[in-house]
Amino acid sequence: MMKANMEKRGQFVIIAVMLTAIMLVSIGALMHGAVTYYRHEPWEEYLTLVGNIEVNSRKLVELSLASYTNFLEGNSILENNLEKWQNDLTDIYPIGEIVLTHDPNSLMLSPNPNSSNPMANAVFSLDIHSIGLKGYEFSVASSLNLGIKVNSGSIYSITATVTSETGEPVTGLDASNFRINDNAPTGVTPAYEDNTLVYEIAFNGTYPATVEVWDQRGIRAVVNVG
Repeated sequence: MMKANMEKRGQFVIIAVMLTAIMLVSIGALMHGAVTYYRHEPWEEYLTLVGNIEVNSRKLVELSLASYTNFLEGNSILENNLEKWQNDLTDIYPIGEIVLTHDPNSLMLSPNPNSSNPMANAVFSLDIHSIGLKGYEFSVASSLNLGIKVNSGSIYSITATVTSETGEPVTGLDASNFRINDNAPTGVTPAYEDNTLVYEIAFNGTYPATVEVWDQRGIRAVVNVG
């Protein structure tokens, strides 16, 4: 009987040790998860916030350039839009934790909106006081370049090269993106020359010709041909 009781007691001790071990492992995993969450989650949120501010700042510069090149606003549009954007951020975070400023000396808006290479540029400084981030700088550049070549053998056929601020060709353009002498072209066909995307454009008209292009952002570029 005593031996049986000792065996049962031994089994109970083993079970108790196993349960304790399981509980310790579970608590350890739970604490590790909690520490990991509270260690990384705020930084992920701040990184997302910084990224959103950069994206919206870029969109604002692009919108300003589009308005300027379409003669909707004068050359003060970029400065005005950036001041409104900074004020909006102050209204969203009234306690002053987030401060976005732009360097007035860095602002550049192509002096001629009727240009083959309209450009806009701005440099920003961002402070987020709650995490001690101060003087984080990022720059935004936006441009659209239009190059035109008159095709030999057909006086009403031209080749257009359209590139953005990255130097990469702008894709997805069609007849609705182009105007020649203020008229829609009769046809626009994407093609490749030296592994570079170009647009073969057929039109009815005479030279000299004014060729205009709008990209998906609404930025306009112009070239006079002939």
